[in-house]
Amino acid sequence: MKKILITLVAMMLVNAIPTHAQRQTTRGIGVYPGRQSESFAPTLRRDFDYRNTALHRMVYQSSSLDANLTGQLVTDGTVYRGEPCRLQVSMPDGVVARRDAEKLLDGNVHTRLMVKGEETFVQFDWTAMDVDIDAFDILAEPVYLPGRATGGYAIDFLASNDGKTWTLVGGERGDGMPGDPTRHTGSNDPNKQEDPVRLPMRLVKKQIPFSKPGRYSHLRIRLHMTGCTYWRFYEARPMRHGREQLALPSSCYTSAWMSAGGADEWLMVDLGTPVIADRVVMHWIHPARRGEILVSKDGDQWQQIGDLGRIKVKDGVQTLRHHFTARYVKLMMRQPDPSGHYALSELQVMGRGGLSAIPAERQGMVHGRYYLNGGDWRLCRDGAADSVLATVPATALQSYINIGAVPNTNHADNLRMVSESFFHSDFTYTTTFDAPAEYEGRHVFLNFDGINWKASVRLNGHDLGRIEGAFMRGRFDVTGRLLPTGNRLEVRVERPAHFGAVKQKTTESTDMNGGVLGADNPTFHASIGWDWMTSTPGRETGIWNDVYLSANGGVSLADPLVDSRIDPADSLATMTPKVWVTNHRDTAVVATLRGWIGAIDFARQVTLQPRESREVTFSPDEFAQLQRQPMHLWWPVGYGKPHLYRAGFALLEGCEQIDSLHYQAGIRQMTYKEMGTRLQFFVNHRRVVPLGGNWGFSETNLCYRGREYDRAVRYHKEMNFNMIRNWVGQTGDRELYEACDRHGLLLWQDFWLANPWDGPDPYDNRLFMANAEDYIRRIRRHASIAIYVGRNEGYPPAELDSALRRQVALLHPGLGYISSSADDGVSGHGPYRAVEAEEYFTSQSHRLHSERGMPNIPTIESLRRMLSPADLWPIGEGWAQHDFTQKGAQRGSTFLDMMQRRFGPAADARQVAEWAQWINYDGYRAMYESAQQDRQGLLIWMSHPAWPSMVWQTYDYYLEPTAAYFGARKACEPLHIMYNAHTRKVQVINITPVTHCDMEALIETIDMRGRVIRTDSLWVDAYADATTDVAAVRMPDSLSVGYLRLRLYERGYLRSDNFYVQAASPECYSALKHLPVTHLTLRENFSRQGDTWHGQLTVTNTSDTPTLMIRLCLKGDDGEQILPVVYSDNYFALMPGESRDVTVEFADEDRRDSQPHIEVSAFNGKAE
Repeated sequence: MKKILITLVAMMLVNAIPTHAQRQTTRGIGVYPGRQSESFAPTLRRDFDYRNTALHRMVYQSSSLDANLTGQLVTDGTVYRGEPCRLQVSMPDGVVARRDAEKLLDGNVHTRLMVKGEETFVQFDWTAMDVDIDAFDILAEPVYLPGRATGGYAIDFLASNDGKTWTLVGGERGDGMPGDPTRHTGSNDPNKQEDPVRLPMRLVKKQIPFSKPGRYSHLRIRLHMTGCTYWRFYEARPMRHGREQLALPSSCYTSAWMSAGGADEWLMVDLGTPVIADRVVMHWIHPARRGEILVSKDGDQWQQIGDLGRIKVKDGVQTLRHHFTARYVKLMMRQPDPSGHYALSELQVMGRGGLSAIPAERQGMVHGRYYLNGGDWRLCRDGAADSVLATVPATALQSYINIGAVPNTNHADNLRMVSESFFHSDFTYTTTFDAPAEYEGRHVFLNFDGINWKASVRLNGHDLGRIEGAFMRGRFDVTGRLLPTGNRLEVRVERPAHFGAVKQKTTESTDMNGGVLGADNPTFHASIGWDWMTSTPGRETGIWNDVYLSANGGVSLADPLVDSRIDPADSLATMTPKVWVTNHRDTAVVATLRGWIGAIDFARQVTLQPRESREVTFSPDEFAQLQRQPMHLWWPVGYGKPHLYRAGFALLEGCEQIDSLHYQAGIRQMTYKEMGTRLQFFVNHRRVVPLGGNWGFSETNLCYRGREYDRAVRYHKEMNFNMIRNWVGQTGDRELYEACDRHGLLLWQDFWLANPWDGPDPYDNRLFMANAEDYIRRIRRHASIAIYVGRNEGYPPAELDSALRRQVALLHPGLGYISSSADDGVSGHGPYRAVEAEEYFTSQSHRLHSERGMPNIPTIESLRRMLSPADLWPIGEGWAQHDFTQKGAQRGSTFLDMMQRRFGPAADARQVAEWAQWINYDGYRAMYESAQQDRQGLLIWMSHPAWPSMVWQTYDYYLEPTAAYFGARKACEPLHIMYNAHTRKVQVINITPVTHCDMEALIETIDMRGRVIRTDSLWVDAYADATTDVAAVRMPDSLSVGYLRLRLYERGYLRSDNFYVQAASPECYSALKHLPVTHLTLRENFSRQGDTWHGQLTVTNTSDTPTLMIRLCLKGDDGEQILPVVYSDNYFALMPGESRDVTVEFADEDRRDSQPHIEVSAFNGKAE
């Protein structure tokens, strides 16, 4: 393992565990939650007890047999003596590769194996596990030669428990052909390496019962069909009594690492700090016959302290007694035993000075709620003897990351160091707490804002109840069950029932999206793995959101709504406030319910029967103060300010306040037209052109908190976006909605249904609708909610579709609902690869397009954070682990081809990152500018990254804006001048409701050296919500490459400008590489105002040659970037002698107490 990789992990570990007393700076770039007060990770401190210092320390490996038997398991504290559970799948041409081995058992009807030949088979060999079977469900498509398929067929199941003696246990035979005819056809060559000939196929979908049910560890599906060229085999599911049996090895946890090969292999334990040790104990299953034990203090210089071939192995245990001080212990294995593999159950390093986890301070009382976040939470894997210190809120996986048991899963290929089977488990959380003295004599509730997937809750030995579904709140009345001190809370969190299999990315593709986890929706479906996020061990199982106590007088207020109607003539607002009121008492309650919106007050008497819960409405027909009021309205970005009023309700019984509720209310009205044909959005009766992007997920381990949501949504505002799509409802934090309210972003809210291709429909409609009802009630207070959408790229099952439509109408009146994100009144389905600008203009759907995107390679600084040094260059497997694959939807090869056609082959990763910004800028600008022809709107795929990725984002995981951000920002200006790459015309886009007359459009054609060839000045009226042609533009034939500069003035004020490099062909860009190196000067001035820093910059090109793609990079005097940061402009060009003023804004907490300065670079320039 390289030293730099180790150092990165160490920095992550140190930064991940600060104390709550240190609140002035954030925890580091790419470390989330970033704000000290929002993180409840433990602190790691050295202790000097003599013990196993390797326990729960992170392990790196050279390889593992599969995703389950990883290095993590040699420090998990469990010693296992038997053979590790595993699965081998084979066909006549050999053992199936690890990537495909589980595809018949993964529950995904779209993954498949190609089984070739008339006489063929698929064989499953389980080791150390067996499967109880009385039938098999199969789904397959045989492709056949129609003239030869006349000899009948046989599908036989043979079983064995030793792999040698086989018994026929079931099957089906016939004289004709299997299954049913289908209109689909298949290629004669399953690998599509030859010119295809389309052949007919049959659909075989049936359950085959076993004549001899039993538990088997070896199973062979033997296939015979004369004339068959190959079978597409999608599913082979073992069944028992009508229920699918767990057959994936991830369902059989055995605590051992096993190597993929038998040559030189290694394991390395990072103890986190130098320890003083005297013994290394290895618990082998398959020991190394030759090898060495090495130690290091820095991960670079290694010292051998033992010879594995000379140390006796007794009962599988090998002990080296040797005094040493080291942070890293490494086993180098040179020769395996006859198994051909190495297998180690546990590695112990006995000594002193290891790391122990110290709980974070409990959050405690905040605004009347007593938060149980932080504190002494413990986490115990199902069946484990011991627990570990837990982080709450966080997933189970993140808890293990925080204590240093597994490495930073976002770096390099570290995710594959984590065991899939270890986290394929239920987990029990426990904590103790004292009851707040402030709650004495009051009604007290225990609240959960989010667990995944289901949970049982116990307090002081009493069963409180269940929480079912990842997006369902849990609220339990604990009045009378709380003790003054020493309360014990136990939460048993159940993993999703349909875990699926791990996706394995290769340089070619990221594997199939989604999978069987969709059966468990609502859950975090994306965590099974997509082409933009790697499979997450544990599938986000855990307590992922806040846990807190609340108290009132026995009656609760919840889920407010202000339903507003705006008069289109005078913009006066008529408001209907609503709130849910619940009586928890056994007696009736008569109380006064008071509400307010800003300075407007209203009140009424309410009577609640015992245990009654209902919605109380304040009708403007009854309360004149709610009619036709001159309110500050809430507007999305580009149309006005998103004004928010302080609002709330209070319930009074006599003079005593029983409960109160406070929230931010935005007064706005959503309306729609042509929902079924060409969806139009109106806010306060003004048509809004939706411009924005998809959020596929907040953060891969659900680590986003208020700071991150605010920064990311602010970035959307700065890009002139006005809409975020909460794709498949995967982001459930209130902080997202609050940030959208605050910054003026409309929110397209999907429900939890991915594309039908990406997984099955939910198996439990009742569970789904219970979560949907609760979630609508939960978010309806937010002015940002613009529309609800039933399913991604398809229609929900009819029962769910009608139920969702009813619930939206009932619980969130005035909000629209459409069934599909890509059908009827909207369109979608990409494309998702990089294409030339003109293609974007010629492939418009003339409707709101919900998904279109392209790769986005980040800067060299981010690439270095993301990849190991060995994987940085050349582009290969390491890049693929972070989604940059040559094929698939992102088709990285086309991105690289575009770049190479322009600039030639890149020399290194830095050059790729620099040149990629050209493709990023031009591509993202073109996507939006092309969408402005009809002004129906575009939501790109995606605007926000869930993890360190190289595709589909405008800023990267580390919150650095790439050139794509600035291309999008430019194109989405409300008043914008642009060049249409298809019609070759200059156009002015005005998406505002205001007409701008007598504007001057200045069009300049400039040669490569900066000489102005032609200038045209034209007057144009930019009509409201219109696209206006200004003039046709053609580059002179004498120019193979040059520039087009556009400026739009209004009364002498520059309202918009744009700059394009124009080339006769992509190859002509290469001439720019021969431009002289230019010199840039920078004048910078930084000042702090409260918690925010502002920078005023002036960049000047002092040379007589244009400077292209000027990049500004904010850094501290420690040499590290300061992120996140808002630039008013970046990646721009300056003609000879020109200057550009740029503003910079960043938070003081992100500065690390360093002095800020700007580093300037350019395609052909350097700073003086």
